[in-house]
Amino acid sequence: MASMGGSESDVSDLNAVSVLVVEDNWHVANAMKAALEQLGMRVLGPAATTAEAKRLAVEEPPKVAIVDINLKREMASDLIKELHAQGVRVVVASGYAVPPVSKESVAAFLHKPFSGQELIITMRRVVRQLH
Repeated sequence: MASMGGSESDVSDLNAVSVLVVEDNWHVANAMKAALEQLGMRVLGPAATTAEAKRLAVEEPPKVAIVDINLKREMASDLIKELHAQGVRVVVASGYAVPPVSKESVAAFLHKPFSGQELIITMRRVVRQLH
């Protein structure tokens, strides 16, 4: 059983939770995918565009999404609002100090660059809020 005390070593609450990764940097996207899969999460994507992310979310609605707000040719603000409206818990990954997105639409912020440990702690906190 997951400890409510916040032990970072117990990640069983993340097992089989679907997570959509929206990140246009190939290296960052693949590193996140690998880290999330190691935690037992089911990774959708990574998607490099909002169109690709929307397509993946329709095919298999995720419980959680990690979204880079600033994709190469577009901002993901509308995608974040749409995912939130669909009941998806959105984690914004951004280098911006104050990302241009409504705080009401976001479950958590990960400030780039972030560590694997920060990713784990954030994902556990967000997934616990699902229950």
